[in-house]
Amino acid sequence: MKNKAIQINIKTFDFNSLIIFVHFIKKILTHLNIKYSFFNLKKKKKRITLLKSPHVNKTSREQFEIKYYHFCLQITSYLKTPLLKWILFNKPSTLQIKLKTK
Repeated sequence: MKNKAIQINIKTFDFNSLIIFVHFIKKILTHLNIKYSFFNLKKKKKRITLLKSPHVNKTSREQFEIKYYHFCLQITSYLKTPLLKWILFNKPSTLQIKLKTK
């Protein structure tokens, strides 16, 4: 069977859960001797501005900010689908994961 690379993109707003999950994946892949590479992507900020008083003062505003952290993991060797499902089902609820095959 031809080896296809699997790219896993992880997105979250909680940096600690991202680090723990990435460490979990690295430990499993190194234990099973599966080749992989990883890199961080840019963090993105989303800012929201709300008016404090809806009637009179337009100058009184309040700003909120959400930071999103992105991480990319690329698996180059063959990986069985039950193992991949097991890894993805054990993720924290704050993570969003997208898979791509190349």
